[in-house]
Amino acid sequence: MKEKHKDQFKTIATNLRRIRDRKGFSQQDVANRCDIDRAKISRIENAAEDFMFSTLIELASALEVNIDDFLREDS
Repeated sequence: MKEKHKDQFKTIATNLRRIRDRKGFSQQDVANRCDIDRAKISRIENAAEDFMFSTLIELASALEVNIDDFLREDS
């Protein structure tokens, strides 16, 4: 992960975990809904892995939210 984008990945990670918890989904639930490995979900939630925009689309679809919900810094 590029250092200059680290803050954005942390924001996405925080929001992903918050949204997932609010909806009552486990990491495995989300992984099953979007066909992404559970370990990858964990790495994304810990801002430990870079990922493609298509992954963000899949996560938003699985959690039934808009992509911008992951990007909000005030949430």
